[in-house]
Amino acid sequence: MQEYERQILVTSEGPEFPARLKVIRLPASWYAVIWERPERYATFSQDRTEKNGGHEHMSNEAFLARVRLVASFSFGIDFEWGQQ
Repeated sequence: MQEYERQILVTSEGPEFPARLKVIRLPASWYAVIWERPERYATFSQDRTEKNGGHEHMSNEAFLARVRLVASFSFGIDFEWGQQ
């Protein structure tokens, strides 16, 4: 299991706003939350399938790019990487 936590800037919900991205990467799935405050957050995940090819072979950079793609494509949440 790997955990990632990054500052992000959400760009898809009107004015840009800072948030935190937390991702838990497991061998066959991953889970993520984009957190601004208790009243405003989103969760999403992805399981390994034949179609998506899984993620266990990906570098950290490629994996986080996949998380970003899923957030945008599946949930309409676009973001930029913030300062760490």
